[in-house]
Amino acid sequence: MKSLEQNQKDVLEQYEENVAGQSQKTGIFAKPKAMSIFTVIELEDLEHPTLAVSIELPYRVGRNNSVILSGEHAYLTTEKHLHVIDVSIPQRPSYLTSLAFPDKIGKVLASGNYLVVASEKKFYLVDVSQPLHPALESTGHLPQRNPIKDFDVLNDHLYVIGKNDHLYIFYAPRGQARLVKAVELEKRWWLLSLKADGIEVKQVPQWTSITFPADLWDPFVSQRRFLQLHSSKQEKVRASSIFLVVEPTYDLLSFNVYRVDDQQVTSYTGYHNLGWQFREYLTATGQKTLTRRIPARAYAVANGKMQEILPELSSETMDVEDKRLKQLMGPVTDFQISGDRLYIVTANGFFFIMPIVHPYIIEIENMRDIEIMKEGLSKSAIEKVLSPSPPLLSATPLQASRPISLAVGEGEHFAYVLSHPVH
Repeated sequence: MKSLEQNQKDVLEQYEENVAGQSQKTGIFAKPKAMSIFTVIELEDLEHPTLAVSIELPYRVGRNNSVILSGEHAYLTTEKHLHVIDVSIPQRPSYLTSLAFPDKIGKVLASGNYLVVASEKKFYLVDVSQPLHPALESTGHLPQRNPIKDFDVLNDHLYVIGKNDHLYIFYAPRGQARLVKAVELEKRWWLLSLKADGIEVKQVPQWTSITFPADLWDPFVSQRRFLQLHSSKQEKVRASSIFLVVEPTYDLLSFNVYRVDDQQVTSYTGYHNLGWQFREYLTATGQKTLTRRIPARAYAVANGKMQEILPELSSETMDVEDKRLKQLMGPVTDFQISGDRLYIVTANGFFFIMPIVHPYIIEIENMRDIEIMKEGLSKSAIEKVLSPSPPLLSATPLQASRPISLAVGEGEHFAYVLSHPVH
């Protein structure tokens, strides 16, 4: 495994010819064919996000790849590479280097000065204490080399779900992973939360009561984190100290803890019907068409170097028809919690911002809303008992790309999106 420098010649021969022909004339370089796109979105005005810059990479991206932030760097994965981008000045990100892997990789997470990168049957611990020179520290796998379904990292522990429906807990400080516990998951588990220490995990079962389940209440009150692992129903899970959000394809369910008269209250706070909220947003803003935006500045990576390129001048204007809004935006591909807001990207290139909790909360007797969502009743039945969904703050069509993963910086000033280009 080594840092990439000059190993993309086959992809970039045409690019080098274009550079030689144009650099003397303009100083702006022709664009090689992109196989993945890293986009920075400026969030100074939450109602009008700005596409600040994009970097096109000649590395193919897959649907399991991801982007994360750690310190002043963004780390993203493509099919067989880990990439390091300096975002200390987010409006002018700088591509630093890439690290090649022997097999296809997917998700990446950070733990201190180390990254955990997973392939189908292995996980790699990468030392990024020197981001310009990432180094493979160790490689691990599950017992009997069971395939990996998902993983999370917290406080020197690595939590890995195998496709054999077992949870494996590794102690992984300083780039070395040691298996300390294996737990067979129950048939009806839904979410996983930590107990008193890193090796004790509570399985939250699918509930049947119409009251708010104590299995959700306890992790909030005790400040034990929910693990951000796909639920047993394959839903994406995102958690902060006060919010839990679960995504069943198009819509989102949120839970949170808040204080009322010095009492801590834990409740179900929202059924976020993204299609309906998108329609309401368009009605409120009076928009009949949407135009996909183009980043103010664009770069392409070639032979390990980043060159400024001519931006695409063409744009796509879309007629917004109420009956096809869900098809227009596509299903949710990733979402993140930052503060009290949700940041969402969808498969067809949309970036949404919304509050998790409506400005006013209507208390629902016996929390019947949970049962309604479980039973999958109609939208009209849901609206009869649910508090109003929080309104969208903004809906932004991205450049011609299909977002795969999203990261949001501290302070909510910038968002970073990894996308597959639309050719």
